Amino acid sequence: MHTTIINHMEIFIIFPLWLLVATLVLSMSCMFLFTLKSYRSPTSVSKLPPNPPKLPIIGNLHQLIGLPRHQALWKLSKQYGPLMQIHIGSKPFIVISSSTMAKQVFKNLDHIFCSRPPSHATKRLSYNYLDIAFAPHNDHWREMRKILVSEFLGPKRASSYNNVLVTEIKSMVHSLTLQPSNVAVNLNEVFLATVKGLVCKLAFGKNYREQPLKGPSWEVMLDETMEILNGSLGDSFPWLGRFIDQFSGWDSKLAKCFSNLDAYIETIVDEHQNNTVAKLSDDDDFVHTLVELPTIENASGYRLTKEDMKALIMDVLTGGIDTTVVTMVWAMSEITRSPRVMQKLQSEIRNCTGKIKKENKLDTTKMTYLKMVMKETLRLHPPAPLLLPHESLSHCQISGYSVFPRTTVLINAWAIGRDPETWGENAAEFYPERFENLEVEYGGGNCEMVPFGGGRRSCPAMNTVLTTMESTIANVLYWFDWEVPVGMKNEDLNMQEEGSLVARKKLPLYLIPKKYM
Repeated sequence: MHTTIINHMEIFIIFPLWLLVATLVLSMSCMFLFTLKSYRSPTSVSKLPPNPPKLPIIGNLHQLIGLPRHQALWKLSKQYGPLMQIHIGSKPFIVISSSTMAKQVFKNLDHIFCSRPPSHATKRLSYNYLDIAFAPHNDHWREMRKILVSEFLGPKRASSYNNVLVTEIKSMVHSLTLQPSNVAVNLNEVFLATVKGLVCKLAFGKNYREQPLKGPSWEVMLDETMEILNGSLGDSFPWLGRFIDQFSGWDSKLAKCFSNLDAYIETIVDEHQNNTVAKLSDDDDFVHTLVELPTIENASGYRLTKEDMKALIMDVLTGGIDTTVVTMVWAMSEITRSPRVMQKLQSEIRNCTGKIKKENKLDTTKMTYLKMVMKETLRLHPPAPLLLPHESLSHCQISGYSVFPRTTVLINAWAIGRDPETWGENAAEFYPERFENLEVEYGGGNCEMVPFGGGRRSCPAMNTVLTTMESTIANVLYWFDWEVPVGMKNEDLNMQEEGSLVARKKLPLYLIPKKYM
C-alpha cells in the first residue's frame, strides 16, 4: 500500500501540473469540436438505419458474443429490422437480413456496393489487393476476373475438368471400398482429399499434398488463414487495436501465415517457370497458362506480373476448396438425419444411372431431387454465412435510410435463407420438396437465397462448384449405403456450427459406408 502511494506521488512529480491542465483543456476542446462536427454533419440530419444501443469504445461488440456472428446478427435483426446499423468499435456496419434489402444492394445499387472494405489481413494475403476476392472495384480487378474466368473456369477447361473429376471420384470410391466393414470414416477428410486433388491438379498440374513442401501442412495453413481473415482489433479500433494486435502476437501471426502461404505458392510458380511440372494432357494447367501470360499484352494493354499470378493462386487455394468441402459435409449431414430424404435421393440417383461397373462423373442433369437437396443445403448452410463484406463507393439510400461512403455492408445470407417471410413457417426445416413449385435461383432476381453472393462480386466459380458437389454426392450415394456409428440415432447427429467467415460443422461427420454394388 505504501509503495502504491509513493508511485502515485512520483507520477505527479514527474508529470507537471501545467501539463495536466493543458491535457485537460485539449481533451475538452476535442470533445467540443467533435460534438460541433457531429451536430453539423450529414448524419445528424440524415435518416440512419435502426441500431441497437451501443456502449462507449466497443460499440455493439458485446452483443455479438456467445453465438456465431451471423446468428447473433440475425437475433438482433429480429428486434431492429432487416436493415440495421451496428458499430464495432468506431467502425459502422450496415447489416442486411432480408431478400428485399439484399435485392437493393445486389440489383438496384450494385454499382455503389461493388467494392470491398480494406483490412490488414486481406491487404497482406492478397498481395496488396491484387486478387479478385478482396480487391476494391477497379480496372485491375476487372482484368484479373477476366483471366480467372477465361483461363480457369471457362469452356476451354471443360475437358480437363471432367477428366480430373472422374479420376478424383474413382480415387474416393476406391478408398471408401477399402475401408474395414462397420468402421466409420471421417467424411470431412474424404471430401477434402477429393476437392483438393481436383483443384490442385486443374490449377497446378499435380496434387501438392502428395509431395509435401517445407513448412506446415496445407490443412494447417488453410485453418490459420481462415482464422486470420476473421479480422483484427486494429480494423475496428484504429489506435488501441493496432497496439493490441502488435503486442498480442496477431501481427506476427499474420506475417507467419503469409510467409508460409507465399513460400507454398512461390514453389508452385517456380516449378512451372522451370518446366518441372508435366502437363495433364494437351491442355496446360492454370499456372502454366499464367506463366505464359506475362509475355503477352492483352487488348487493354494489360500485362500480368508475378505478384498478380500469386494473388490469383491465393484465391484458388483459399476460396475454391474449403467452402465446397464444408457444403458437402452439411449436405450429407442433413441427408443422413432424414432417412426419408436419403431413400428418395438414392432411388433417384440409382434409377437415373442404372447399373454401371466403373466410377464416373454421373450425369446429374436429370436428377431433379438431387438439385433440390443441394439447393436446400445451401439455403440453410451458406458456406460463407455473411458472404464477403461489401463497401459503399458513394452516398446512397436503402429504403429511405442513408448509407454513407466507405461504409461496410454485411449481407447475412444465413438469415436470408431462413426468413419466414420468404420460406414460410418451416423455414428452419430441411425440406427439399419446397423447391418443387418454387422457381428460385441462386442470387436470382428476388435474392431469396444468396449463398454465392450477387451482382458484380458474385462467385465466378458457382457453376463449377455446383457440378463438383452434385457429382461427388451422387457417387457417394450411388456406390454406398450409409449408417451412423453404432449406438447413435440418425436424428442425434450434432448440427452445431462454428466459425464466422466459413460456417463449418462443429464436429466432423463420421458415417459407416456399406458397399451397394
